[in-house]
Amino acid sequence: MISALAPFLAGLGLFFTGVHFIAANLTPLVGRRFRKALSRTSNSPWMAALGGTLAGAVTQSSNAVTYVVVGLVNANAIDLRKAVLLPTWSHVGTAALVILVAVDFRVAASYVLAVAGIGIYFGLSRSDQSRSAINILLGAGLLFLGMEMLKSGAVPLRDMLIKEGVVDFVATATWLSMLFGAALTAVCQSSTIVGAIAVAATNIGLIDFNGACWLIYGANLGSAFNHYLLARGYEGEARQVALMQCFQKVAGFAGLLVALVVGTVIQQPVIDMAASLVSNTAAGKVAAVFLAYQLIGSLTCTVASQPLLYLLGRMAPRSPLQEMSKPAFLLDDALIDPSLALELASREEGRLAQRLPMMLDGIRSDAPTGEASPDVLNAASHSITVAMAAYIDSILESNADRDDRERAIRLQHRTANLSALFDALSEFRGAVLAAKEWPSSASVAESMTEALHALLSALVDATGSEDVAEREFVLSLLANRDELMERMRQRILRENPDLPVKAQEALFSATMLFERIVWLSRRTALLLASPERSTASGAAR
Repeated sequence: MISALAPFLAGLGLFFTGVHFIAANLTPLVGRRFRKALSRTSNSPWMAALGGTLAGAVTQSSNAVTYVVVGLVNANAIDLRKAVLLPTWSHVGTAALVILVAVDFRVAASYVLAVAGIGIYFGLSRSDQSRSAINILLGAGLLFLGMEMLKSGAVPLRDMLIKEGVVDFVATATWLSMLFGAALTAVCQSSTIVGAIAVAATNIGLIDFNGACWLIYGANLGSAFNHYLLARGYEGEARQVALMQCFQKVAGFAGLLVALVVGTVIQQPVIDMAASLVSNTAAGKVAAVFLAYQLIGSLTCTVASQPLLYLLGRMAPRSPLQEMSKPAFLLDDALIDPSLALELASREEGRLAQRLPMMLDGIRSDAPTGEASPDVLNAASHSITVAMAAYIDSILESNADRDDRERAIRLQHRTANLSALFDALSEFRGAVLAAKEWPSSASVAESMTEALHALLSALVDATGSEDVAEREFVLSLLANRDELMERMRQRILRENPDLPVKAQEALFSATMLFERIVWLSRRTALLLASPERSTASGAAR
């Protein structure tokens, strides 16, 4: 019996290996271009449907598309309402594998494996791209060869199951087929693989059309459970993207369940009749049912996207980090007018600058507690600076005039300064907290914190003001304080000769970071000043 099952098991192993090779090498091959293409194809629901279908066909993994989209959403590279339909439609693209299994690829498998083998032997896979391409061919060849071995090797297994009455029992116990499909999906982490196995099993007569359909239904419900587990590892909008895949699977099952009920009422095999319009073979009809399941689910989610997004928003509201990471003024539609886009980017800069003093609230003695922790504030602000940098790059790539290009470049440098300021302030907080463990260094740390808060508040006012005098006043406040900081360090050491080494290190770090923050703030103030003033100050330095 074991020797009789060996070809079947070998075919199954080759099939799994081929699927892995294809999925593991297609995504790296397209790389960054794949992510950019996903961003561009999400401008409308039906463009998202096309882009998601193509992405699913390329990666043969809805999970892979979900991971990419979640990354884009978390990085604010794409809006949730545009992104959520991309992985939803990737399920339709993954049906390509199930359809291919229904086709006879014995000759194709031989040629594909030959090309891959020649490429590997003669060293044609030296670069990363060529290596991925050859591995994809190798995976396709192994997949096709594995399916053919499954078909031929399963004949003894089929005869044994028929003889023992297992096939007859499964045909009457549809719940068992569903349970087996769900369990197999949980193991394989892919309803597509289970769908392909259902097609192959139907092709050799191991199960009938009805049993294969229930196997597919169970596999997709199992996939819904897998996506639910995936969603639990995310928060906010990322969780919404994953939960939408659960709705897609449940909606597909609901649609086919309606067809089953209708067939029962009119006493006609509605699903079988509809599948017969696509294919005359049992395997082809099973593949058609799998594709119909994905189409029904994806279409339902697309048509009902607005109420579903509202429901998802209630189920998985944005986290504080996501709320604070969203730009308020960076509108893509404004990029057609560079002057307007620059004005919006400047407003975003002013909004972001207001968070600088808030970074010190946690270490100031009388400051109110902020709504978000400094770590969340820092991470969210970095996300906005990244979005601002990309937005300014888009402005510079447009047909902006000379004055607008100069404003954009100055804003670009100020944005980089803002990012560096948030990092420096985060480090300054750590140094101050360490210095406050000793009374002699705590008083100095508190004085530096209050002084820095006042300087940053003045910088915020200057950022939101067009008054030249106010900006000049801020520049005078942000004069070089290197000598002052050095005298302060020396005085503390003289007055406290027994100050612990750790306290000295913390105080030294705090004063050095104070100097860096003041220097970055002065650079920002200079970039806010007129070009002539900025050039003159730069020459003086």
